[in-house]
Amino acid sequence: MKKTAIDPNILIKAGVSLAGLFIVYKILQKTGVLPSKESNQAAQNLQALESSNYWNYTEFLNSAPPGTLLLTQSGAAAYVDTLWDATGWFNDNEEEIYGVFRRMKTQSQIAALAKRFNEMKAQDLFLYLKNYLNEEELLTIKSLIDQKPKYNI
Repeated sequence: MKKTAIDPNILIKAGVSLAGLFIVYKILQKTGVLPSKESNQAAQNLQALESSNYWNYTEFLNSAPPGTLLLTQSGAAAYVDTLWDATGWFNDNEEEIYGVFRRMKTQSQIAALAKRFNEMKAQDLFLYLKNYLNEEELLTIKSLIDQKPKYNI
């Protein structure tokens, strides 16, 4: 019986081809052509932020228990003005926007802010932020909000 040997040139070509494909795959992930695990997770987090019930302030605040921490009308108006002034045509002051969300003590205060924003600017707060902030900046806001209790400190 004759033994057949594998040509080493074929093995080298196959290895180089696989390495090349892997490099192309990674480049496509980094450029966003192919989704990476990180981008899939980021997309899920953004969807979770968008569907969070504090943006739907009427439902959220109607289900709030007695003693829920809210904002005064004037305090909420000041935060609305801060958010409004922090966005611009060419440059946004993200730190100022983050500062507003850092100062909120509860998610119920964020719902109250969203309500006041809608009353004063006739716009949805989340959609407004989404128009000015990129994915990473929105995820920073999500992480700030996720640290807060729902209704009370």
